[in-house]
Amino acid sequence: MRALRVALAVAAIPFGLLGYHILVHDLHSSPLNAVASVVVAWTFIGAGLIAWSRRPESRVGILMTFVGYALLERKLQYSHNSYVFTPAFAFGEVGLGAALAHVVLAYPSGRLTTRVERWFVAAAYTAAVVFPLAMLLVWDYPSSCAYDCGDPFRQRSLISVAPSETAFNALHDVFRIGVYGVFAAVFIALIVWRLWQATPRGRRLLAPLLLAGVVAGSRAVWESIQAISGSSTSEAFYWWQVAGQIAIPLALLAGLLGARLARGGVADLVVELGRSAPGGVGVRDALARALHDPTLQVAYWLPMRQSYVDEDGRAVELPHDGRAVMKLEDIAAIVHDPELDPDLVEAAGAAARLALHNARLQADVRAQLDKVQESRRRIVTAGDEQRRRIERDLHDGAQQRLVALALELRLAQRQLGGDVDPELERVLTDAVDELQLAVEELRELARGVHPAVLTEEGLAGALESLAGRTPVPVRIESAPDERLPPEIEAAAYFVACEAIANAVKHARATTIRVNAGRRNGRFVIEVEDNGVGGARENGGSGLRGLVDRVEAHGGTLRVESEPGLGTRVIGELPCVR
Repeated sequence: MRALRVALAVAAIPFGLLGYHILVHDLHSSPLNAVASVVVAWTFIGAGLIAWSRRPESRVGILMTFVGYALLERKLQYSHNSYVFTPAFAFGEVGLGAALAHVVLAYPSGRLTTRVERWFVAAAYTAAVVFPLAMLLVWDYPSSCAYDCGDPFRQRSLISVAPSETAFNALHDVFRIGVYGVFAAVFIALIVWRLWQATPRGRRLLAPLLLAGVVAGSRAVWESIQAISGSSTSEAFYWWQVAGQIAIPLALLAGLLGARLARGGVADLVVELGRSAPGGVGVRDALARALHDPTLQVAYWLPMRQSYVDEDGRAVELPHDGRAVMKLEDIAAIVHDPELDPDLVEAAGAAARLALHNARLQADVRAQLDKVQESRRRIVTAGDEQRRRIERDLHDGAQQRLVALALELRLAQRQLGGDVDPELERVLTDAVDELQLAVEELRELARGVHPAVLTEEGLAGALESLAGRTPVPVRIESAPDERLPPEIEAAAYFVACEAIANAVKHARATTIRVNAGRRNGRFVIEVEDNGVGGARENGGSGLRGLVDRVEAHGGTLRVESEPGLGTRVIGELPCVR
C-alpha cells in the first residue's frame, strides 16, 4: 500500500501540470486561476494520502485522494481533443459533486452510517454521470459549449447521436438549476441533521461538515443564479470557492489526525492505571479522560448472574438510546459517545483490560455483598414480623385465657361467700395471685419479644413506656413525633432497650439519657449513662446481636465507653424522608 500511495503522489504532479496546460491554452483561463484550480485538487490528494497513511483503518483518506484525482480529471473536459474531452466531460461532475459529498458524509470513519446517506450518495453519483452522458448524446458541436470552452468547433462529442442545441440546453438547465440545487439542499440538510443529532463532543469533531455545507450551499446558489441569468462567475466568488474547497480537505485531515493524536492518550492510560488505586470508579474516570468523553460509563459482565452491573454491583441495562457500546469479551462493556472512533475505544479497552478485569471482580464482590446484606435485612425483617406475631398470640391467646381464669376464680370466691372452708379460701386466693403474677410475667415477656406500644404508638411511645418500667431514672430528651418505617423503629427501640438494660445491670448507672432523631438523612439514637464504663461492642451477645441488626439495615452501631466515664451507645440507621 505504501508503494501505491507513493505512485499516486508522483502521478498527481504530471496530471496536475496537464490540467494547468489545458486550462491556460484551451480554456484561456488566467495562469493564477489555473494554478489555484490545480492546487485545490493537489490539496485533496496530499491530505488524502497523509490521512490514508496515518489512519489506514478509515476510508476518508482514500476518498479524499479519489476526489483530488476526480478534480484533476475534470480539467480535461476543457481540452480541444475530442478523445480527451468526451470521457472527461462524462465524468467531470463526479469529483466536485458526488465524491465530495461522499467524503464529507462518510467522515470520520469513511463509511456512510445511515440508509438515507447511502441512498443520497448513490443518487448523486448516478446523476453526476447520467446527465453529462445525456448531454453528450445530444451534443451539437457547432453551438454547444457547457463551460465557456473557447472554440466550440474543436470540441466534439464522440458519442453524439442526436445533436440538438435545444435538448442540450434543456438538460443543462435542469441539471444546473434543478438537480444540482436539490442535491445541494439535501446535502446541507443531512449535515444539519447529523450535527443536530450529535453530542457536544461530536459537534466539535464534525466541524468540517459545517464548512463543507457552507461551501456547497453557496456554490449551488451561485450556479443556479448563473444558469438563470447567464452571467459568468465573479472573481470574488471564484476565490471564495477556491479557499473553501482547499479548507475542506485540510479540516478533514486535521480532524483525523486529531483522533490519531488521541491514541497517544491510550498509552498514558496504562501508566495512569498503574499509579491509581484499584477500583472500578478509577478505571472509569481514567478511560473517560483518555477518550475525552465525560459521559463514558462502564458495565461489568457477571457470568454467574448473566447480567451487567455497575461499579457498585447494581444491575444495569445496556442503553438503547443511540449511545455506542463496545463489549470487551466477557469482562465489561464500555458505553461511550457514538462519535468516538470505535478503534480508539477498542484500543483504550485493551489497554485497560487488566484493570477492568480487576474492577469486574470487585463489582462481583460488591454484588455478592449486596445480596448478603439484602438477605440479612430479610432475615431481620422476618424475625421482627415473627416477634410481632408471637406478641399478638401471647396477648390474644395465653394472656387473655389467664386473665379470664383469674376472673373465674374471683367470681367463685364471691359466690362461695363466708361459708367457704378457710383452707379452700387460701388456695383460691393463692391461685388468683399466681395467675396475676403469671399474667404480669407474660406481659413482660410479650414486651421483650415485641412491645405492642411500638406498633400502636411508634418509637416515641415505646421509649416512654420503656423509661417508665426501668428502675433507674431515664430521661427521654428527644424522640421523633412522626412515624418511621417499622424496621427502623424496631431497630432503634431494641438499641435503646439493650443499652438501658446494660446500664442497669452492669454499669451501675444512676441516670440514663436518650436522644433520638433525624440527622442528615439518617436516624440516630443515642443512649448515654453515667456508669462505670468499659463496655465493648463485642463484649456480649446482646450488643453483638444489635450490631448485626443495625448493619442488616445498612446502619452502624458504635460504643464509646472509657472506664469511669460512663457509656454512650450510638446507633445510626438510613432513613430518607
